[in-house]
This record gives sequence, C-alpha cells and structure tokens, in this order.
Amino acid sequence: MKKSFFIISMLGMLFSACTKKITDLNYDPKNPVTGLASAVFLQGEKNLSDAYTSTSVASAPFRVLAQSWTENTYVYEAQYNFAAYQAPDGWWNNLYVGVLRNLHQAKILFPQQVIGDSVGLRNDLIITDILEVYAFNLLTATYGNVPYSQAETDSVPYPKYDDSKTIYADLILRLDSCIAGLNLSGTAMGAADQIYGGDPGEWKKFAATLELKIAMQLADAEPSVSAPAALNAVSAGVFQSNSDNALFHYDAASSGNSNPIWQALVQSGRHDFVPADLLVNVMDSLNDPRLPLYFTNFPIGSSTYSGGIPGGGNGYGAYSDFSAQLQTPAYPGDILDYAQTEFLLAEAVERGIAVGGTAADHYDSAITASIEFWGGSAADAATYLAQPTVNYATADHGNWREKIGYQQWIAFYNGNWDAWTIIRRLGFPDINQINPPIAAQGNLPLRLTYPVNEQNSNAVNWAAASALLPGGQDVVSANLFWEQ
Repeated sequence: MKKSFFIISMLGMLFSACTKKITDLNYDPKNPVTGLASAVFLQGEKNLSDAYTSTSVASAPFRVLAQSWTENTYVYEAQYNFAAYQAPDGWWNNLYVGVLRNLHQAKILFPQQVIGDSVGLRNDLIITDILEVYAFNLLTATYGNVPYSQAETDSVPYPKYDDSKTIYADLILRLDSCIAGLNLSGTAMGAADQIYGGDPGEWKKFAATLELKIAMQLADAEPSVSAPAALNAVSAGVFQSNSDNALFHYDAASSGNSNPIWQALVQSGRHDFVPADLLVNVMDSLNDPRLPLYFTNFPIGSSTYSGGIPGGGNGYGAYSDFSAQLQTPAYPGDILDYAQTEFLLAEAVERGIAVGGTAADHYDSAITASIEFWGGSAADAATYLAQPTVNYATADHGNWREKIGYQQWIAFYNGNWDAWTIIRRLGFPDINQINPPIAAQGNLPLRLTYPVNEQNSNAVNWAAASALLPGGQDVVSANLFWEQ
C-alpha cells in the first residue's frame, strides 16, 4: 500500500507493566517520551482501530455477546463468564493506555514539531481530540462513570470517576468546538492519518456523525440534550455516502500492521469462532443478499448456511465459515460508517427530531449502503427491500425500534462493540427471550464490570463509582443511565 505506518518501537516500552495510574504504564513525567508526533498519533489511531476490530475475548468479546459470532471450544464469554480472560481489564487498558495515552502524548508533541503552520497545527490537535472523544464514548458507554477529567493528569495517580452524564455533555461540547475549529482549506498530518489522510473536511463529517451517534444514544434518557445535538450534527454535515466511511487502512505486507481479524482467524491457525445461529437464521429467513458476503456455505457440499449455538461446544467444520474478504490481511477497520448514519437518522425521524427525510427513506438508504459496502449491488438492495418482511411499511417487526434494531444489528455483523450496543440501546433482537446461550450466567450483560486492577489500585474511587450504579454493585446487570 502507498501509505506507510510510522510505528515507533519505544512506544511498546510504555505498555509493559502495571501501574497505579490508568493512562500510564511506567511513565515518568520528568522524562517524557519523545518521538515524531505523527508517529505517536498514528500509534493511537491504530490502537483504536485494533481495539474496535479485535476478536480477542480478553478485550473485545462483543461479537460473541451480540451473537454475530460465537465460540467453538472455550465458551466462557458466550455464557457471560468473563473471569477466565478478564475482558473488562483488556478493553479498559487498550483504550486508556493504548489509545488515550498516545493521543494525549501526540497533543503535547505536535506544538513542539509543527512549526510555522498554525493552521495545520490546529487541525492536527483537533483531529486528535476527535479521536479522544470517540475513545471516551466507548469507555463511558461500556462501564458507566469512568475517569475523565483527571484521566490524563500526570499529577493525579488515582483519578476520580466522573459522572457519565457530565462526560457526555462535555463530549458534545468538544465535538461542537472541533467542528467549528477545523480549517477545511488547511493542512493536517497527512499520511500519518491512516483513515482520511489528514483531510479536515472528512474529519469534520466524522465529528458530526459521531455527535449524531452520541445524541441518539442519549435519546431515551436525555431527550432535551439529544435533540439539539442531533440537529447540530446534521447541520454541520454528517456522512453522505460510503466514500465517507472511517476505514483504517491495514497493511497486508506487515503481519503486525494487518487486520486483527486476519491475525486471529488465519495467521494464528486457530478456529476459536463460528458464525452464530441467530444471525445466520435471521438473514436466511429474510433472503438477505449479504449471506454469501458474510459467510461461506461451509461445510463443503452443503447448499445452506448454518451457525453455531451460543454457549455450546460447536467445534470446527460443522457450520458456515466467515467469508474470504473478512479474512484478508488488508481488510480495513471500520470504526464509523454511512450505513450507521442513515439508521441513526431514521431513528431520529421516528423520535420527532427534524433531521429531514422520512424514516423509511433513511432505513432504505442504510440497508442499501450496507449491502453495497459488502460488495452487493443496488439491485440486490432493491430486491431485498421490496420484500414485505423487510419493507419498512410492512416488516414483520412491528415497531420502529424493532425494525431499525434488527436491520442495524445485521449491518453490524463486523461492528463488534456497536453490535452489542444497539441491542442494549434499542432492545432488539431480544436475545434473552429468543436465543439465550446454553448455560448463560444471567441475561445479556448491560455493561462490563470495572477492571480488577482498579479495584486493587484505585480502590476508593472504584468503590465510590460502584456505589452509584443501580443496586450499588459493580455487576454486568446494572443498567447504565441511557439504557432505558
């Protein structure tokens, strides 16, 4: 590929041991890390894409929770048991240390190294801030109250946990400021940005779309906050086509910089996962044209698609496999896209937010965008949407939450965290009722618990945050404030 990765080995030294401060691992503020700001930014950006794209049940079990995939032999996460591989710790560390630590350091280094280009410097800092907002949204929407205001303060070894509502209010303000501050005629870090090549115009659309996403996440709990934010986002200009998709460009020539899915499914030689029966069966019942784009009709000789049973020991070779395109080393990491944008706009219309258009039109555009992104045609999408079981006016799922929820869940086949979150947010598909895993330890988790290391090293603040959860306990069944 034409773009090159600037991965500096010294950053790996930051991530080798535990420490009291959540965004530091053996970081000495008196002797700060130095290096190319662009390289440190890219490390943070890549780590964000890796975290979101990862198949690792030790950090990102979300495909398994959403039953997009399920496990073959080691079925702990499919049964909602996180004790074996400690996914709550892995997700937390990947975002705070791998992502936010690097982005914060890049914001320190950019002013020292971007000299004589005030516009370019401002754009660099704003783009970095947008990615920080993205990461903090993942954190607070996963755990609830989390360290925020003190998370990047080196003088505070034991950061407090900020109220999630307060965090969201500030994230929206930050995005509004970023949107207003980007200079579309200016420069940015260029090839160090493996998503948009430093294009300020695309990052403005990204920021607006991220604001729309956060706005709709708050729609049930905070409609007075949600509606203005959604309108601000649409006014600023959200994604308009698949060409706007935020795709991180992986490098097939370097195994360490290849797509984490390929690393897990192909390079490892392991067969830990299989498509889940719920997704395969729903798509099959709807004659979904994405079936051959998502899966193979494995085993060889079979003319049908089949998925494994969540929580069951499925083994390898008895069910459909993942499609070839998903298992290529250069397959991009997709952290935000046009299909999701249109689903969010359909939901906004149904909620009475004047974003323009009809819910049906946005729903159709979302599904079409998803089918085309995966390699289907506009004709495939039109045929699919013409079916009474899919058409917005006649779909089997009666209310808008169910219609949009199911179709967005299908589109999030590779959406990982978002596939789990759309179920938590809209309630569909209702896995607890229609396909509970074998030997499940309770219902679908509504959050991840705080890391064990936080309980040990930041015990006072962890205890205070836990006490504020419903029931006062740090458990996966505690509702977050926006989960209505």
